[in-house]
Amino acid sequence: MLKEYKISDIENIKIHGRTTGKKDPLSLLWTASGIEMNYKGSALRIRYKADYNVFEPWISVIVNGVRYQKRPLEKGVHEITIWNSTETAAGMEAPVRNIRIIRDTPAMPGDQKTMIQIEAIFADGTFEEIGEPAMRIEFIGDSITSGEGGIGPHDEMDWNSSCFDVVDNYAYMTASALKADYNVYSQSGWGFCWSWYGNPMERMPLYYEQICGIVPGDMAKDNGFHEKWDFNGFRPDVVVVNLGTNDVGAYTDNGHLNAEQMNFNNDHNRDEKGFIPAKDIEFLKKSAVNFITLIREKNPNAKIIWAYGMLGQEAEHIDQQMREILSGAVEEYVAKSGDTNAYYVQLQATEGDGFGSRSHPGHKSHKNASERLVKKIKELGF
Repeated sequence: MLKEYKISDIENIKIHGRTTGKKDPLSLLWTASGIEMNYKGSALRIRYKADYNVFEPWISVIVNGVRYQKRPLEKGVHEITIWNSTETAAGMEAPVRNIRIIRDTPAMPGDQKTMIQIEAIFADGTFEEIGEPAMRIEFIGDSITSGEGGIGPHDEMDWNSSCFDVVDNYAYMTASALKADYNVYSQSGWGFCWSWYGNPMERMPLYYEQICGIVPGDMAKDNGFHEKWDFNGFRPDVVVVNLGTNDVGAYTDNGHLNAEQMNFNNDHNRDEKGFIPAKDIEFLKKSAVNFITLIREKNPNAKIIWAYGMLGQEAEHIDQQMREILSGAVEEYVAKSGDTNAYYVQLQATEGDGFGSRSHPGHKSHKNASERLVKKIKELGF
């Protein structure tokens, strides 16, 4: 018989991702946020509450490292099956299975009603001890880190919730290879200075100190999403920043075209030779240094890696400029602060069969990025 548990009733459970201090119900706000347990039983269900205006939220269910489910969540309060087997009915003892229920979609600031909350767990078995990870990693990024285009046909260009993938994702792959727990703080289209169409209000440093400040509106505020994030709740050994793609995208023809379509004045223009102008280069570099400084303030003992390069823009020379800006920012930060635990890693560009849907990196490209990051992190002593 299934017994109902609140999240707070279960001692042996891990909560992944930035969330509020409230467990009942538990809000899942970011990509890869969720719960993990070592479960010994034949049946497991959850009751959830979900809401949205436009972008339906999705979850993935991972059992012993293999994804068993990827599913959208309907509006309202519902119960769904997470795991079901015949072992107990057949008189056998159920083994211990590692089960993770994690959010597949990012926070969706364009949808003020976006919500996933786990209200209860129904189980016929026991929750066994779950050990500590080998390390902890925080990933900060944009659509690449959110897994946009990680699933779907190569020629599919529609922007919808289902195109995001938390598993075919370099952050998931890197954490799995290093036996790490990880948090994700990422949003499609956003940068460290401005968005892909030049909006300076859509930048990740702006909300870094909040739990989930990028989701606007009363629902988010009333549920505590705008409150300060307690950095003591998750102390990463490594922070990986993968930003810059959208910042340089604001200088492209596509960035300007989309700004016009949204009636937004994108004032980030290339100079007469087609390059990012010198004044903007200095601003971008200074902004990157400032963000590294903020990350260090909040994570005093972490190694900081700024990684870049998975998704090129329409002009190789401005991509090269961004590589130089970001690597130079890391060098400048180290020189000025004396903090030698900050590094730059150049990631392999996505080409050919490395693409997924929406002209974004697919499995092969994410795997390449993960391998480079794993190599670097191991070189740092982990």
